[in-house]
Amino acid sequence: MDEHNAETPKQEQEQPKQEQSEKYDLFNTAELAELYSKYQPPLDERVIEIVLSSTKGRDCLVDIGCGSGSSTRPFCSHFSKVIGVDYSPAQIDLAKSLSQEISNAEFLQGSLYELPVADSSVDCIIGVMIAQFIDLPQLFEEAKRVLKPGGVLLFHGKGSPKVVQIERETETESETDTTISQLNERISYIKTGLFAGLFHDRTHFNPQKYSNIPPLHEDQDIKREEWTSSRWTTLPVLADYMLTWSAAGKYCAKHGLSSGELKEKMIEVMKGGDNGMCSVRCEADRFTWSACHVTGG
Repeated sequence: MDEHNAETPKQEQEQPKQEQSEKYDLFNTAELAELYSKYQPPLDERVIEIVLSSTKGRDCLVDIGCGSGSSTRPFCSHFSKVIGVDYSPAQIDLAKSLSQEISNAEFLQGSLYELPVADSSVDCIIGVMIAQFIDLPQLFEEAKRVLKPGGVLLFHGKGSPKVVQIERETETESETDTTISQLNERISYIKTGLFAGLFHDRTHFNPQKYSNIPPLHEDQDIKREEWTSSRWTTLPVLADYMLTWSAAGKYCAKHGLSSGELKEKMIEVMKGGDNGMCSVRCEADRFTWSACHVTGG
């Protein structure tokens, strides 16, 4: 999920909770569930460390917008019970299929604003790349209901990849070789040109690294952490990752393309006629926002 802060319009706030979940269900196809499961990077170990250092109890963690469970399963060895909730039946079906051998994981289809757990029963609620898709005031009210006193609500976000190094098939330099700046411009074009108007831009949370998410309770201090991840990859694998963006599915539907056809199109855009790039090193911002539930706050 990739996407920008206007307040939720009044008419939108007044919609039934289930309707709001349905309206922003952007990943409810078996194909998108499979793509997201295969090509989204695994949950960063640092996120796990932040959750474990922030939470006191280990009874129950709830992953909201869990998708296929890639951000849920890593916590199963740390909490007695781990529950993934997503509005998309396709995502939940895949999550269950991939988690059959994990006895303490449960995946439930439903609204994030009506979590299927008892009052004051949850040690941690985590949401990975979900803050920009949801109605925060509604979620905050539900978090206050289900979190134990001192329980933690944590959001984790990811910035877009930025190329910092290119490895070529030969060391011979040419005037037609793609520069790092050119490749980043092409990647930016895919997001802002090719996919223009297709991202789910309801907030500015992601571009501001969650620094503008309000506190769970009024006048409460929140905790934020930032770091940078780095990995070597190839243009085809980078294109696979872009297929998991919500805008990619919309683009395919709009233009009648398959995901494979869109992948080839994105690869050609990134190459720009230069077939000599064999791998690239990308960096991307990572960030978390977290707040404790204070009883009576």
